[in-house]
Amino acid sequence: MTNLANSQEQTVISLPADFSGFTVDGFKDEFEGLVGTDTNFIILDFSKTEFIDSSGIGAIVFLYKRIEKKNHQLSLLNVTGQPFKLMNLLRVDKTIPFIDSI
Repeated sequence: MTNLANSQEQTVISLPADFSGFTVDGFKDEFEGLVGTDTNFIILDFSKTEFIDSSGIGAIVFLYKRIEKKNHQLSLLNVTGQPFKLMNLLRVDKTIPFIDSI
């Protein structure tokens, strides 16, 4: 996980090319740490992400539910290709905003 930008207002996280099973396990602690911060806006950058599975989507939804309880916001940046198709099919985009730029 790479913090591209980090301030009290927003944190931008770059996700890997493959955000599935084994890879997701490495992000659980990172996502848990985000929940404990005072950051108002968390942005997950999908620019490099070519593949996501149910584990990846589950981790994102889990993060969303946790930060929503703190009245913070989560957005997904540059979601394209297979991740876009799957999240659109599962209607993730109806709950978590997709954005094209910051």
